[in-house]
Amino acid sequence: MLRKFKTAIDLFLDKCPDFLQQWFARFFSWLKRILSQSHLKNGRWVRMLRLCDFVITRCNGNHFIEYELSNICNAQCVFCPYPDMLRTDKKFMNMPMDVMQKNINKFSHFKSAMLSFTPTTGDTLLHPEWDEYIAMALESKYVHRGTMFTNAIKLDAENRDKFIALLQSKNGHKLSEIYFSTGGPDAATYKALYKVDRYDLVAGNIAAFLKQLKDNRLSMGIHIHIKLPKEQVMAEQLAKDTFNPHGYPFVYFSQSNVYYSNEVYTRNALITYRPDGAKTKAKACAYLQKTRFAADGNIWADGCVISEMPNDSSLLLGDMEMPWSEIEINRTNIIKNWEERQEIPLPCRACTVYSPR
Repeated sequence: MLRKFKTAIDLFLDKCPDFLQQWFARFFSWLKRILSQSHLKNGRWVRMLRLCDFVITRCNGNHFIEYELSNICNAQCVFCPYPDMLRTDKKFMNMPMDVMQKNINKFSHFKSAMLSFTPTTGDTLLHPEWDEYIAMALESKYVHRGTMFTNAIKLDAENRDKFIALLQSKNGHKLSEIYFSTGGPDAATYKALYKVDRYDLVAGNIAAFLKQLKDNRLSMGIHIHIKLPKEQVMAEQLAKDTFNPHGYPFVYFSQSNVYYSNEVYTRNALITYRPDGAKTKAKACAYLQKTRFAADGNIWADGCVISEMPNDSSLLLGDMEMPWSEIEINRTNIIKNWEERQEIPLPCRACTVYSPR
């Protein structure tokens, strides 16, 4: 029954105009905050809080800002362009404070911003002050919601405590969901996909973090996405036993054994790639409306993890020193060149994430 209800909500939201989706996102964010306060006292409202998480996540749409605190990674996943980028002259770094402050000043150009701490390559927890930077961003009145992605390799005791402190802070309620990207169902499979031997460490880190959330009675939505080789699946009960043995109630599992790609993406025989279903791409991709603030101060039209390719800057909009009007002119020109001249940016050619605007 619950699955049918969520499917009905999903279909309804899909037909809603953008402004209405944003209204629902703000409303359910407010409702989640109210219910979370009640949950802390009596442990109730679990199902309603899960529903709030579902609606908030579903309403994020194409509008959230990708915010890259670090482009350095501690894995070399076969489904990511990071290994190829390591062989280029790209600068790998953590975002410095002066870049952070200038970026925050640009948040006023977004309405009800959804800030996603998701690097194109890299892991947010590798920034030594990641929690302070996120707290600073959440203070902005233009940021209404936030999410964060990590592979959980660095989700050690120190960073788990930082998470708890952040979630208990004044603006901690703005974090609507935390995403963990991991591999399964065993250490050998994980190492084959991530090229590092960290399966047991990651499973232990996530399990310990979920226990801390439960012990502190925090109602934070946790999404665990499990990467798998071709034609392989992981039983949900095994996933629960591995990553959530203490039964934290606000955990959502998903898995994939088919991956996005484009014509310049280095392919690996271990995994299956999603076919490019679009015969023609007359319209520019809707994801070009999204924006990524990179660790080095550059600003990109950034719709997906494969939007920045090695030695390619065709989706670069400018940098933090530029007026926002010039940033948007550059975005408009990318879209115009695509639709009027069929000059499709390199990362977007044969991209299997394509969604016409």
